[in-house]
Amino acid sequence: MFNPIGHFDQREHLLELLESANNITSIPVSLDEYKSWTRAKRRAFDQERSQRIADSIVIITPALNQLRLAYRRAARVAHRPVGRTGIILDGDPTTGKTTAAVWVMGEAHRRHVNLHPRWKEDGHVPVVYLEIPPNCTGKMLMGRILNFFGEPVVPRMTLEERTRLVTDLFAKSHTSLVVFDEIQNLAESNLTGRFESAQAIKNLMNAVKAVPMYVGFGLNKSQFTNDELGAQFASRCAPVHLGKLDITTGPGRQLWAGVIMAFEEQLALLAHPPQALLEHAAYLWSRTRGSIAALSRLLTTAALDLIEDGDPAAERITKELLDNIPLDLTSERLLSEANVVAEEESHAA
Repeated sequence: MFNPIGHFDQREHLLELLESANNITSIPVSLDEYKSWTRAKRRAFDQERSQRIADSIVIITPALNQLRLAYRRAARVAHRPVGRTGIILDGDPTTGKTTAAVWVMGEAHRRHVNLHPRWKEDGHVPVVYLEIPPNCTGKMLMGRILNFFGEPVVPRMTLEERTRLVTDLFAKSHTSLVVFDEIQNLAESNLTGRFESAQAIKNLMNAVKAVPMYVGFGLNKSQFTNDELGAQFASRCAPVHLGKLDITTGPGRQLWAGVIMAFEEQLALLAHPPQALLEHAAYLWSRTRGSIAALSRLLTTAALDLIEDGDPAAERITKELLDNIPLDLTSERLLSEANVVAEEESHAA
């Protein structure tokens, strides 16, 4: 069966992503300063900030701080022959799991580079990312790891032979973090494939001194963490859950406001006053139902539209602009359902 590799499932692509993420920062520029530049300089600045907004905005929430701490704790004991730990990153769709995974991969990459300044010369591969395909088998899984490292995959090689080769590659590469994304696909495989793949991962990570991070949705209730083999994953991993933010409490509203202000700061639009979106905090929650991923899509789309319009003096996000930006189907469905409930409640009252 043909299974295309995932979006970061190649070493060169992932390394380029992680190294570029380390170099992108927001530089505050006033409207007057921008207007004083030459047309060429303004064009270059607009291209740079558009790329930064489209590619690299991450808002540090308590859940991300928990994820960073979980990685640091696991990394400190990754050298042990026994008693190593991993991470299970769980959350519903549109809660930003892959974004969080990429962010912690960047953290792991920076940590590895600081510990091993000659990592490139020594052939280190600090982070490995794998996207688990549907109906995955153990042999297929090891083949995808070989693909990541750019090694040829010989079809006639057995699972055991592939595992030995992969283990040797990890050892030579001194890998610090291995991310298994879309891990819920294991639970959806047939019984034989699920057990074989899970056992292959377990055997591999027993032999590799790197932190494993398993990313997916519904993992707490799936067989990945609940059958006999899954219980072993659960007992060896710290759970981190990404959920939608709730504004029914004071602390929840405060956190939501902080997220909005953080977006405004990182977007750094030339005519957008600080905290201008706070008056629309309830509206933004209603549109996104508390999903940071949906909020990111909404605000970054608005910002990119304004930059592309080419009128720096009009670079301010307004409710009218946001009203004209559709979100993903899941978010729009949730909003529609909420509106129906609200209408029914108003009629009942």
